[in-house]
Amino acid sequence: MFKAFLIFLIFFIANGSVYAQTSFKASEGEQENTLAKYINASAVCAKMTDPEALYERGMLLLSDANEDAFMAAADCFTSAAMRNHTPSQLELGKLYEKGNGVSQSNIFAYKWYQTAVLLGNQKAVPFRNRLEARMNLDEISLANPMIQSTLDLIDLFNQHQQLELDKLEDKIAQQYMDFGVDISKYETKDEEKNVYDNPLIEALIRDQKAKEEKNASKEKEQNKRSSRLFSQEEEEKEEEENSNRVGNRRRRSF
Repeated sequence: MFKAFLIFLIFFIANGSVYAQTSFKASEGEQENTLAKYINASAVCAKMTDPEALYERGMLLLSDANEDAFMAAADCFTSAAMRNHTPSQLELGKLYEKGNGVSQSNIFAYKWYQTAVLLGNQKAVPFRNRLEARMNLDEISLANPMIQSTLDLIDLFNQHQQLELDKLEDKIAQQYMDFGVDISKYETKDEEKNVYDNPLIEALIRDQKAKEEKNASKEKEQNKRSSRLFSQEEEEKEEEENSNRVGNRRRRSF
C-alpha cells in the first residue's frame, strides 16, 4: 500500500513539474508574441504616411489597454500629429498627461493640447484648460517655446508636402503635354491665402475677432436695455404730466 502511494506521489510530482514547465514556456511564448506584435505595430506606423490611417491604428492599439500597446499607439499618434492631424495631437496629450506608454509630463501634455487648440480643434480646449489650471507659470513658460517649435515643424512639413504635390502636378502636366494637351488652361485659381502663414498668429487673430464680436454683442444688448429704460422713463414722465394736467383741470373746475 505504501509502495503504491509512493509511486503515485512520484508520478504526480513529475507530471506537475512537466505541466509547470509547459505552462511557463507557453506564458513566455505568449509574452514574446505580444511584444513582437507591438514592435511590429510601431514599425508599421513608422512606414505609414496617411494621418487618418495612423490615427485609426493608434486608437485600435489603445483598446488593448496595456503598456506595450500604449507605446505603439504613441508612435502612431506622434507620426500623425506632426502631419497636422489634431485628433492625434489630442490623444498624444492624453498619453503624456497620464504617462501611458510615454514618460508622464504635464508640459508635453499641455504642448500637444495647446497645439491642437491653436490648429482649430475645439475638443482639445477643455483638456487644455483643465491641465492649465494645475500648472504653474514656469511650466507653461517652458511649454510655450515648444509649442511654437512644433507649429514651425508642422508648417515645414506642410510646405514639403506642397512641394512634392507641385512636382507631381508638373509631372502629370508634362505627360499631358507629350500628347499635345495643355491642362494649365483648365486650372482654377487658388483661393487667396491668408496673409499670416503662422498658425499661432492666425489663432490669436481668431481669438481677437471672437472677443470683438462678443464685446459688440454685449454693447448692442446694453444699448437695447438703455433704450428700453429711456422709453420707460419717458412713458412715466408723460403719465405724470397727464396726471398733473387732469388734476389742474379738476381744481379749476371747482
